[in-house]
Amino acid sequence: MSLQILSQDGSKYDPVFLKILEDIPGGVTVKTNRFPTATTEIKKGALLNASASSVGLYNLIKTAKVKKAFTTLACWSLSVYPQHEFVAGDYIGLPGKGSSVTIASIVKGVGTDLIVLVADFLSTCATSTILRECGAAVTTGAAVKYSADAFLRNTIQIRKDGVTTLLDNIFAGAVVRGTVDLSELPYFVTAADKTALTARIRFA
Repeated sequence: MSLQILSQDGSKYDPVFLKILEDIPGGVTVKTNRFPTATTEIKKGALLNASASSVGLYNLIKTAKVKKAFTTLACWSLSVYPQHEFVAGDYIGLPGKGSSVTIASIVKGVGTDLIVLVADFLSTCATSTILRECGAAVTTGAAVKYSADAFLRNTIQIRKDGVTTLLDNIFAGAVVRGTVDLSELPYFVTAADKTALTARIRFA
């Protein structure tokens, strides 16, 4: 049975979820100690990964979209859109190409963030490329740290007043089967993420 929201006037869909066919009974627990200090909430539609070591614990999948082509070795930096949750110390890379590299620092801007890297990981990284959080640095074929399993069903607050962390981990709903509006998702989604969910999620 469809779990879409209904009203007296007919079907009223969430702007992110066009149709929810199945969610996880009892919900999930989202790990919240991996976000920038300025982040106060994680919006519905964020991609989640089921932890391999803790049943019921889910990690946010981090992506970033390149706004300006990768700079030369003299800078080792990336200009990206602000819709990301990367922090210094994360490994970032282009899955399957080149190596992943540690983020040294992130300079927040208006409409653009500057991600400063400890080293070059690609000689060229084209505009609009979507990068992923990867595992520890390797010389070739960077692998993603987490694969897509579900979508966050509801927005969750992780800090109050931009400072206080409410809980180490937050209980939340997760959607595993249905239809999502790709243009309404809060973070960028890679082709690999879509492929991982193709049997259960339709992207419209």
